[in-house]
Amino acid sequence: MGIDFGSSGLSAALLDREEGQLHPIYWETAQAEVSAASASCRIPSVAAIEETAPTPTSGPQVTVKSVGCPQLDLRAGEFLLQNFKLPLKVGIPYQRATAGMYEPLLQLSSDRAVSIALPLHAVRALLATLNRKHQGQKFRTSPEVFDSARAGANSALLPISNLICKASGLTPEILDAALQDLQGVILGTPASWSQAYGFNLREAVLGADLVAEGAQIFVVPDAIATLVAAVTPLKNATGVQSGAIDTMERSLAEAAPLTVNASSFSGGTLIVNAGAATVELAVVELPENLQDLTRADFTCQSFDAAGNAFDQDIICQLLAKNETWGMSIDLPRPGHPDLPSRYQLQQRLQSSDFGLQLLEAARHLKVILQHQESFVFDIGEQHWDVKRRDLESLVLVPFVQQLNRELNALLSRAGMSPARINQAICTGGMGGWPAIARWLRQKLPNAIVVQDRELESDRDISEIYNFASNSASQSTNSSKKSGQVACGLASLALYPQILDVRQQQYSDFFLLWELMQVLGKKTLSFEEILQLLERQGVNTRTCEPRILGILEGRLPAGLLPEEEDFMLLAEESRQNPDWEAILTEPLFFEDVSRGYRLNVEHASVVREYLGLLASSSQQKLLEPLTIAWDVCTDIDR
Repeated sequence: MGIDFGSSGLSAALLDREEGQLHPIYWETAQAEVSAASASCRIPSVAAIEETAPTPTSGPQVTVKSVGCPQLDLRAGEFLLQNFKLPLKVGIPYQRATAGMYEPLLQLSSDRAVSIALPLHAVRALLATLNRKHQGQKFRTSPEVFDSARAGANSALLPISNLICKASGLTPEILDAALQDLQGVILGTPASWSQAYGFNLREAVLGADLVAEGAQIFVVPDAIATLVAAVTPLKNATGVQSGAIDTMERSLAEAAPLTVNASSFSGGTLIVNAGAATVELAVVELPENLQDLTRADFTCQSFDAAGNAFDQDIICQLLAKNETWGMSIDLPRPGHPDLPSRYQLQQRLQSSDFGLQLLEAARHLKVILQHQESFVFDIGEQHWDVKRRDLESLVLVPFVQQLNRELNALLSRAGMSPARINQAICTGGMGGWPAIARWLRQKLPNAIVVQDRELESDRDISEIYNFASNSASQSTNSSKKSGQVACGLASLALYPQILDVRQQQYSDFFLLWELMQVLGKKTLSFEEILQLLERQGVNTRTCEPRILGILEGRLPAGLLPEEEDFMLLAEESRQNPDWEAILTEPLFFEDVSRGYRLNVEHASVVREYLGLLASSSQQKLLEPLTIAWDVCTDIDR
């Protein structure tokens, strides 16, 4: 199964490896009469959260009430959780011995902070809509995964929405059998995000009971899945017919590349997957036989300013005119990541009805102004007349300029000139913009630019007047979006040589643990350290650069939050004593001429922290993963 979990929506697809048959998944509401229009191959990544008042003996209780519903009628004491993809990269949830809750705490808005376990729980509930045996009921997850003390007595009961998953070309009986015998799951990730994000996705898949072991779950850069979707034909001998299936298949066909036959792809290829949180870029030289394509052939890069940042720039440059809302920060520069400023700005916007309405207006404007020269609208007593030329000059041009710099850096890393690119494949909400295609045609003189139709150009622009307090959940017409990336992720099972088995086998967390096991106060050369690891059964040939990086002081990404992500955290988590203790001293000492030795006393602090992470998870964080599929590899352990 390929699962594309995005900031705004979730899509999935099943692949029959033996037959090469691809079956996109779609959802219908649990009603007696289901029309084709009610079917959707992409459901919103939203969750309704119930928060009760604190009691004298406990803090506020938080419970996931429902997920994935296009229409969520919030009641008193409930709020909407959105964009919960981003927090999963901050770190791995763990329970501090003295705190009684799962760290870290996330600052959603100026007046609301929640445990990182909450978005993880929401993802688990969202993925559970893919598990037909649990649909229409609640099922129990491991109690240690979510903090019952803070989340309520029923926190271990995972709510299932009234969405029923089906698959194009499969009867419900055959789909049930396929899901019960599911051999693996492949998910997408931004190329630059830490291993904590992939680890958290695996936790959610295991918690949703889709597969039994973490070794059955691969995490692959989104740009690679985008390419595989473009070059793999949708082969589906449909044996089941219905209006809903016909609608889904038309949606997938319309979203396919528009100008060239995928079989004609060859040579230098650029992939641009521009979503809500990041723009994912990759270049690859396609061989004649795609079975010869390996993970090493791809050069990937992330740009952390995409659709959400574009919305903020519309607000700052066109609607609020550099209003700082009382914040003592510099507002983000248009087109630049500037992540700390963007995180703080988003928290402020999400703290008021007016801020939410500005975000909704920005999402509509970037669609409307592609089809009109201007648009006039009101929010309360505020009045705007926004021009397309202003959006282009103040927001779009800086975005494309920064994207151009990122592409230059990527081509330089890959050793590939713009003239060598034969085709550029663009997908994602921002990837469908005509301006992106114009820029690429100028940048890449010999390339055919292929875009999909994910951009919601057919929406009723009158929706811009509908600014209910919680209208942000209505901003994505998910039913009209295809599951292209999900199809690409599922199709990767046909090209197992592309999967990064080395990263799958040995996580950086495991390598750190093993280094602390074999090293002591004695200084050893790098070669001697590798020999000790080999005696432990570690195939060091596959991970030498990562081992060296850890010894030189680069702790695994995701072990602690990155500095740029600290603005996502509540103030008390920014001063987490466990993290502060780890950062007080180096873990390894380096003697330039002789080698490396362990800071033995400090290692006990890191070991204790890793033990807490491992005890809070279903996966075996501190052990190597076995290889679940018949993937070609030279790893023996």
